[in-house]
Amino acid sequence: MQIPLMKPHIVFALFILALITALQSSYGISISNKAGITIEVEILKIEHSRIQIRLINGAETWFDRDQLSAQSQQAISQIETEEQSKFEIINHLLGIPLLVDNNLWDDTAKTVAQRLNWPLESQTATQSSYRYYPHNDFRILNTRPYASTLYGANNQANLISIVFANKGDFQFSNIPTEDEIEAMQTAIQRDEDTLIEHLSDVLGSPEKQSFGTGRGIKERIKRWDWNGHAVLLASQQGEYVSLRIMNTAAADNQGRNKKLSDAKLRKLTTENITTRPNGDVLISNIPMVNQGPKGYCVPATFERYLRYMQIPADMYLLAMAGQTQIGGGTTLSGIIDAVDGYISSQSRTMKELNEPIKVRTVQKFIDKGLPIIWTMFSSREYNQHANKRTVERQSVTDWEAWRKSTKSIARSTELRQDILSAHACLIIGYNKTTGEIAVSDSWGPSYNERWIAAEQAQQVSQGSIYLISF
Repeated sequence: MQIPLMKPHIVFALFILALITALQSSYGISISNKAGITIEVEILKIEHSRIQIRLINGAETWFDRDQLSAQSQQAISQIETEEQSKFEIINHLLGIPLLVDNNLWDDTAKTVAQRLNWPLESQTATQSSYRYYPHNDFRILNTRPYASTLYGANNQANLISIVFANKGDFQFSNIPTEDEIEAMQTAIQRDEDTLIEHLSDVLGSPEKQSFGTGRGIKERIKRWDWNGHAVLLASQQGEYVSLRIMNTAAADNQGRNKKLSDAKLRKLTTENITTRPNGDVLISNIPMVNQGPKGYCVPATFERYLRYMQIPADMYLLAMAGQTQIGGGTTLSGIIDAVDGYISSQSRTMKELNEPIKVRTVQKFIDKGLPIIWTMFSSREYNQHANKRTVERQSVTDWEAWRKSTKSIARSTELRQDILSAHACLIIGYNKTTGEIAVSDSWGPSYNERWIAAEQAQQVSQGSIYLISF
């Protein structure tokens, strides 16, 4: 009788399970000192010259390694060697060099991004992000990711977000066909099944939990925990499959940040206001989000604003909440209705204002440290004009001459509204003297700051602006 061979990934999984079991069993051990006194302890941490232990009564203390018996020193050295190799199991599982030891959270975001080779997307005083839109044959967990992002908080690695098959990045025709939609839905289910299989082979069966707060953005997730790292798999039919890796404490708190009081947030936002010698008034420290080639300008802009207001956010989750169309296209009303409760739970409010784009209008909010969500028509003509004026502006030395030029061009050039180019972006600054406003688009760092005359901005405005306020 011929015995069928096991598949290679099953053989590897069995090996890993055996290794993890062996490693876990080494935590409860007996150690002795040179006087021969033996105690039962749990090893918490091993350093070069000492170990941290927990006694049977729960007390924790440090013990010098050179005070241990030769046999205990050998046992500790063996545990140290085994501990050092545990992270390699996770790296092998993921297929990327995420870890260099058993704790990701004491690494800087920059060093993690460097070993992953994920490019910098945004750097503010308190937050950073590194986003990678990989090529088609790139794999994580033996599955194709469409977007991989590392978030940092106060320079430390804080969150890994990996999005697999999803309705935004999936390839569709200009008008998606039923076959394409079915293929996308099949891909989402296939990716979910593959990810669950690989994660469960190594980390065991997941726990099922509810994650997030607020109508429209709560998810059902599967969760695995490993050494202070929570691995969360979220799958929404017809929407996306995503994998997040975060600190277990953050996962226990459903990813929420500590709420800031109005007073602290007002102080933080006003400290972000900068004034240049030429009269430019700008809000700094707004996170950048690169939406990629998909039409996710609304959820990406909302992610930027929410994170600026110290509220965790993800454009893919916001796209689901706002019922973004396949391939992109989100109404402001849809996403506002969905996230209003979430914003309220963070003690913030959402406001819609039907005001014209004028410098004095923009000034009211920028001077409070509040960016403005602006709905407009981002036509090719508009972008060519904004790009040209922004480049020219960088070499200006005579600002009085620039003011006159800006006023003259604004009166002689009319930008048309192209209804096929509906767009959402942020207004982040103004110059009262030159009559210009600063605009920031969710297309990566190169589009963080562009300038255009307020009069011309009004020509392409959809008529509404939105604020997230105190």
